[in-house]
Amino acid sequence: MKKFILKKIITGVSKKFKGVQKLPAQQTPTRFTSVMSDATVRANQRKVLGDVPEFMGLSSRATGTLAAESLALRTSNKKFFSSLKTGLKRSRARTATGIKTRRLTAPISKPAVFKAKSKGAMKAYTEANLKSEKVFSSTMDRFTGITKLSPFSMKTTPSKTSLRFGTKLRREGQRIIDQNKRIKREWGF
Repeated sequence: MKKFILKKIITGVSKKFKGVQKLPAQQTPTRFTSVMSDATVRANQRKVLGDVPEFMGLSSRATGTLAAESLALRTSNKKFFSSLKTGLKRSRARTATGIKTRRLTAPISKPAVFKAKSKGAMKAYTEANLKSEKVFSSTMDRFTGITKLSPFSMKTTPSKTSLRFGTKLRREGQRIIDQNKRIKREWGF
């Protein structure tokens, strides 16, 4: 009875409504990660790192985590430098092609060439940095079961106070700096 009334109400509002339809099968989300068991983590560690000894004051799990982090740093550095090298090659070739084609129509200034080269280099650096961070976190996840950010990743955001006060905060800070300089000058420093 309720289904009939609901269908009647919806069909009265929309002429395109043809009843409840079954959705086709959908793909599973790609961000889903399974949690590895301790046995899987130990097997991965033993396979690559060998038997992990226990040092005084450290458990085998802590030692394994340190060894895994060391391995993750090595692999991420390797990935960073190899991808930076290929990215710079690609960027330089693209910049050179652009300069050659533009020279046929008009001369190009040196600052424009410098700006194009530095822009390409920064893009290659950013891509290489992202790839190396991904390798570090995946290696740590594989050998320890814990996702961890690379110690070289720089994720900075402006502080909340500077966002809230903006220029007022800057002026106040500058006023304090000027006052300190004046006091030091008066005292003979």
